[in-house]
Amino acid sequence: MGNFTSEISQLLSIVGVGSWSLSSGILGQGAISLFAESFKLLLILLAPFVAFAVVIHWFEYLTQRRMSERLGWKSVLWTGWLGTPVHELSHVFMCRVFGHRIDDVALFEPDRDSGRLGYVRHSFEAGNWFQEMGNLFIGIAPLMGGSAVLAILLWLFYPEAAANAAESTRLTAGDSSLLQVWDSVVAVVTEIVTLSNLATVRFWTFVYLVLCVGSHMAPSRCDYQGASRGVIWVAGILLVSVFLLACVGVNSQQMIDGMIGIMGPLFAVLGLAILLCGLTTTLVFSLTALMPIRSHSGDEQ
Repeated sequence: MGNFTSEISQLLSIVGVGSWSLSSGILGQGAISLFAESFKLLLILLAPFVAFAVVIHWFEYLTQRRMSERLGWKSVLWTGWLGTPVHELSHVFMCRVFGHRIDDVALFEPDRDSGRLGYVRHSFEAGNWFQEMGNLFIGIAPLMGGSAVLAILLWLFYPEAAANAAESTRLTAGDSSLLQVWDSVVAVVTEIVTLSNLATVRFWTFVYLVLCVGSHMAPSRCDYQGASRGVIWVAGILLVSVFLLACVGVNSQQMIDGMIGIMGPLFAVLGLAILLCGLTTTLVFSLTALMPIRSHSGDEQ
């Protein structure tokens, strides 16, 4: 009898352990699935911003290189007088938001040897997660600040086109369609670039100011290095947030629709910035097509 009881106890123990192992395996697979889904949504959320940064950086590189080759290094200063202060003030603003100490600022101090036009030196408290997270937003601040200034320029020079863009964004935000938002931005630019506008001082003044801001709004290498210190914090917070939403039953499609609906206006502004920068880059290449390439020795000093 004792042996039988002992055997039954062992059997129950084995079954219990097996059931627990099976349950643990299922839970583990579920957790992995949730984590994978959360990571996918994180990529969907960040991908538009990464793509925007790459495109803006490419336009800025092409424009500045073309102007420097055809017009000399000082031509960069023709746009830097406005674009550089906008760039640096964007850093300053985000430093204030995240509580960083600003040690030194030069809004426009060109240095041909280093290629630097301005700078912001700031410091933060090591171990302060909020300030460390802020490094990301401080680093990419010129992208946001420059986009905001471009939107303001559109409102000042072409208020009707800007109003149409805002209305289109408001109407399409509920539909959660990035394609519709993009179409509305393209339509606005098409409305601005017309034969009648090409003959006006207002259009070329607008184009020049867009060139000033757009050709200096990409983060520098130092900006990206500083931003990298905050990436882990931001990515971790977003990942945990998405994971928790998934745990309470919010499915991935609902999250995607909600994100696009909330950020629709922001995507519209970023899309507008890309199109305006692309427009000015195209004009710079067209207007300098017949100009010879300057040699370094004959360049302006």
